Amino acid sequence: MQWAINTGGWQAYRWPAIDGKSPREHFLALPRPWQQGADLPGLARNQEDEAKRPTSRNELACLSSWQGLTEHLLQQPSPSGWFLLMEDDLGSCLACPEAWPHGLDEITAQAGHEACAIQLAPTNARIRSHLHGLWAKNQGRTLVVPKQTVRSHGNGAVLLHQRALPQLSRKLGRWLNRYFRHHHLLGHPRNIRPVADKWLYGCLPAESSWVATYPLFCLEAEDSNLHSEHVKAFHQPSRAITLQIWEQDQQAKLLATDKHWREQSP
Repeated sequence: MQWAINTGGWQAYRWPAIDGKSPREHFLALPRPWQQGADLPGLARNQEDEAKRPTSRNELACLSSWQGLTEHLLQQPSPSGWFLLMEDDLGSCLACPEAWPHGLDEITAQAGHEACAIQLAPTNARIRSHLHGLWAKNQGRTLVVPKQTVRSHGNGAVLLHQRALPQLSRKLGRWLNRYFRHHHLLGHPRNIRPVADKWLYGCLPAESSWVATYPLFCLEAEDSNLHSEHVKAFHQPSRAITLQIWEQDQQAKLLATDKHWREQSP
């Protein structure tokens, strides 16, 4: 990840993630009875294929990491008002932003002044293909679509605006972490599973979330600490369709940086 950040000339900070495998870490997910999650397709727990399954410790650790990160951003400056938040398994394209068909500023401008979050890397391969089809059909003019039309989540790469931060920040949980840093009280909307992506979009007004159409970010897809059983079913098809789109669009630099990324991986 550091290679891509340095090569692309980005200013970045690595947020220390919470390790779900560590016995020192204690998690309590607390549904907020007063908070109904945003009405987005596939977001509510009763719409999941396995609605009754327990949320894993790794999922709770991931949610805790994201909640801590967004609360940290309350004190951080951003000239544009936006932050690019990423997980560490899909950053190769950061090495060549000059090859992107459009910049992040163009994406945020099209989302509008009320946008809070823009999902840059939905996981589902079919959705990725459909979104690219919209982009191609409109000759690259449609850069975002409302998340109300997209049933695919994932926090691999997200643009988050400062105006979203107060809606994502905890009160009691933040206070607890000051004195007991290994105890994590995780608030979430009552009808939404306590996992990072559904929590983020569920806490924001439905109309304030958008999805980018062009697949700039390509999953590594070797393994997953959260859902190893989903790698073959979701992550690898997502990666395959993204590489296919880049080849079709003759995105030589994006393909080259992905190749370099994989070759230097341990």
